[in-house]
Amino acid sequence: MKKLGLLLMAAAFVLGSGFFKKNEDGSYDTDAMKKQASEVTAQATAEADKISKQADEMSEKAVKKAKKTVASMDVKKEEILADLNKSLAEIKQKVSGMDTAKLVAYANKYTEVFADNKDQIADYTAKLKDLKWTEKMGSKGKELKEQLEGYQAQYEGLKGQCTVYMNKLKSYGIDPAAFGIDLSAYGL
Repeated sequence: MKKLGLLLMAAAFVLGSGFFKKNEDGSYDTDAMKKQASEVTAQATAEADKISKQADEMSEKAVKKAKKTVASMDVKKEEILADLNKSLAEIKQKVSGMDTAKLVAYANKYTEVFADNKDQIADYTAKLKDLKWTEKMGSKGKELKEQLEGYQAQYEGLKGQCTVYMNKLKSYGIDPAAFGIDLSAYGL
């Protein structure tokens, strides 16, 4: 970036300093100006492309290194579910001290927990629908409804928690998609 800035400053200096030859009538040779401007532009573009390529390579290496680190971390499903008993302020406090690899590891585990939770909701919804009308009003129906409501409440709590993790990742400038994390199916 410094080289690009220096090239642009040099171009501005050359254009503004009067180094260009004047024609006999006192006007500037515009063809020479255009040629020099094109050369400086080509140099600046080449340098910008080179810097961009280096940045992409560095970013790719960093993602690979972070993926390796994340793979070595083990976040337990039970830990995430236990956090449901904590307030969002406590979750934010917990997340504030985490590095990016730990955040990514948690986000990966959330995808698994969400999938399990959604399966449970679907199972209990299907069981409830399969009950006869009279059974729905009985103790079995009440029990299934309570369990379904419990999983639905758990799902909403998980969404709130996961949002904290995702926001922290994004605050570091990290795109979760670079790590294969896609929580759009869960409203995130």
